[in-house]
Amino acid sequence: MSALSRHPLLWRLAVWVCLPIAIACWFGYAQLRQSLPQAGDRSVAKGLAADVHITRDAHGVPHISASSDMDAYFAMGYLHAQDRLWQLELARRVAQGRLAEVLGQQALSSDIWMRTLDVYGAAERAWPALAPDAKRSLQAYADGINARLDEGATLPPEFLLLGVTPTRWTPIDSLAWFKVFSLNQSNGMRAEADRYLAHKFLPERQWALLERSYPANAPTTLALDRPMQALSDLSRHLERTLGLGGPYVGSNAWVLAGRLTRDGAPLLANDPHMSLQMPSAWYVADLSAPGFAVSGMSVVGLPIIVFGRNRHIAWGGTNMMADTQDLYALETHPERPNVYRMNGQWHAMTVRQEEIAVRADFPASLRAPRAPVRVQLRSTRFGPVVSDATGLIDQPISLRWSGLDDGDTSYQGIFRLAYARNWADFNAALGQVVTPAINVVYADDAGNIGYVAAGRIPLRGTGDGSMPTPAADSTSGWRGYVPFDEMPRALNPTSGVIVSANNKVVDDRYPYFISRDWAPPARAERINSMIADALQRNGKIDMEQTRLMQADTVDLEALALRDYLVAHVSTEVASSAAVRDLARWDGRMDTDQRSATVFNFWLRHLRKRLLLDRIDGEQGAADQIQALRGYVGGVTPVQIRQLLQSGDPAWCGGNGKSATGCAGTLQAALDDALRELRKYGGDPSDWAWGTLHRARFNHVPFGDVNLLDRLFARRLPSPGSENSVNVAGSLYRPMKGYEQNFGAVFRQIMVMGRGGGEHAYMNSTGQSGNPMSPHFDDMLEPFAHAQLYALKQPDTTAGAMRQTLHRAGSASEARP
Repeated sequence: MSALSRHPLLWRLAVWVCLPIAIACWFGYAQLRQSLPQAGDRSVAKGLAADVHITRDAHGVPHISASSDMDAYFAMGYLHAQDRLWQLELARRVAQGRLAEVLGQQALSSDIWMRTLDVYGAAERAWPALAPDAKRSLQAYADGINARLDEGATLPPEFLLLGVTPTRWTPIDSLAWFKVFSLNQSNGMRAEADRYLAHKFLPERQWALLERSYPANAPTTLALDRPMQALSDLSRHLERTLGLGGPYVGSNAWVLAGRLTRDGAPLLANDPHMSLQMPSAWYVADLSAPGFAVSGMSVVGLPIIVFGRNRHIAWGGTNMMADTQDLYALETHPERPNVYRMNGQWHAMTVRQEEIAVRADFPASLRAPRAPVRVQLRSTRFGPVVSDATGLIDQPISLRWSGLDDGDTSYQGIFRLAYARNWADFNAALGQVVTPAINVVYADDAGNIGYVAAGRIPLRGTGDGSMPTPAADSTSGWRGYVPFDEMPRALNPTSGVIVSANNKVVDDRYPYFISRDWAPPARAERINSMIADALQRNGKIDMEQTRLMQADTVDLEALALRDYLVAHVSTEVASSAAVRDLARWDGRMDTDQRSATVFNFWLRHLRKRLLLDRIDGEQGAADQIQALRGYVGGVTPVQIRQLLQSGDPAWCGGNGKSATGCAGTLQAALDDALRELRKYGGDPSDWAWGTLHRARFNHVPFGDVNLLDRLFARRLPSPGSENSVNVAGSLYRPMKGYEQNFGAVFRQIMVMGRGGGEHAYMNSTGQSGNPMSPHFDDMLEPFAHAQLYALKQPDTTAGAMRQTLHRAGSASEARP
């Protein structure tokens, strides 16, 4: 008897169900593959002055050869649309506040926030201030994106899954995304909200030890608990869902004089730290035209190389951590809520009404449409009333941010870096930057190195803006900005070394206030130490040594606290295997390190026992703890050591809950940590840091959708910590371990020299945003191991792919 006769139902199932499904899947896959660039593509594009030739190397990195810089920007737009079309669509909708149209209710808070700030309106108001060439670059880029759309190519899978059709790109879309990019690096609002809540809920002695002094301009009578909590929560929600903002947005950058390098030419290294996402926000490109050549990292949505090099200079940047955002507490009229008091007089707010379209929940085609959400958006002379975005209107809070100023020329400043030939040109370009406030390191082919602090730093009438300010008096407002020629800068320091790692930029002799929210100095100290050690051992430093520095995972803050912990636990505890191993630990947060895991679990429980468990409050204690989580998460290991060393009973049993003192608190926190670790495995060999610390590269919107997350998102073991050079900002998830959601998003090293020098890079994910592409995630593993690729014109025999963009109407258009 044949198999068909023995199992007729199975055969029918295979023929009539499984086979059609397999054919449909194959057909769908083949169709989606058509959305990828094809070898030998010859496209006809309106708007080009001449044909553009593109060669992609084996990693998908394009090398653009054009007849003019504007044609090169056109090609950049075309390539961004070809490789990252969904990312472009997402960026535009985020900036416009139109994400809920396609993602539904989950994106509504983001839309309300962007419309409250009026990010898109600020971009429109920036356009008239730009010079003609900057405007032309944005228009050329938009034309390139639209040329790709006009081809009618198969759309990436996100569009098909959501039923979305992309619309034409405009120059304002790019300017608006630049605003969001700047907003992402401006954390003043969240820092103010968290600081206010900590002062409100922590006992006074504990607060005094953490912050040392109470800012003179901070309110003492206004009840801001609810709006500050709501703004803090909103900030964290945007960080978690869209990767916007966060305490770890920073970077490392350093530059060495040629006398310290093996090549005898300046060496510049850079690795920005942002939200981990799939794909990376960055895109590697090399653009050239007669008299124009620039290469490095572009932000998808912009035509320019943000950090990179041209034939004469190289530049890299870090977040200055400057406070460019202030919150103002408004006093409103008891009967007219849209009127506020200032200088003893009542002033009307500017009020506008907008509708936000909200898509029905999935599957939208089977559900009734949602009614548009109407929102009232208010603003004052201080700025938008941001508390409205949280739904709280009883205590309105306005936000002043430099990025909302009219006439913002920040894009133009970064645009001009590609044309800079020397230190003077470099300074002239950065003098036009309003936001973000960034540290920019510099090297040139004449052997110079330098540093400039760019961006506008506010001059405040009263106080330093580190806490919410009462708005009743106009003298509390801003009265201008620090003059650019008085901003911090350096050229050819005698040390031959400049290091920037979000650490304090200037000492207290500097006459202007910049920030209270510097990153701990650990990364900068470690970089300086590694440079000094390398010079002592080898005499000179090269690219390979620099690459290893970028990969370094030693956490100096952890070592400082570790020394105190192991010295102050009981003899019995000190003899345990975990503590003995910790005492020998060298501070490396490598993936195979068990002591790194023990330390981080101990630290988390110590923070809880020292800070969260110290709150006195029978009523509403849970709300207080929730309000403090953000602030407590930012208390560094060195601060905790200082608290313990203070001997203040407020920390260790001083609230009546315990009389064991700090040694007992340390031991109890360690017991908590080890008890929790045993849930992951009884054998300490199961506690390797890479097992319980994994990087998550999220995708919007499918990173949180079961099954689809396997196609669109990525996870892998990750080294590093918040304070290592190879940085890793992580959140603990019970029974899942630490999930890294912030870290380095690209690395590059550039060596200058009159012969052209060298340029090495690695993106954090891949060049493509299309999961059908082999370049969607082909840089993930190399990046995790701190490998670098050379950025140079590819050998066409080594996996390179050629494309040509033909000018419409050219003779070459007719060729097959």
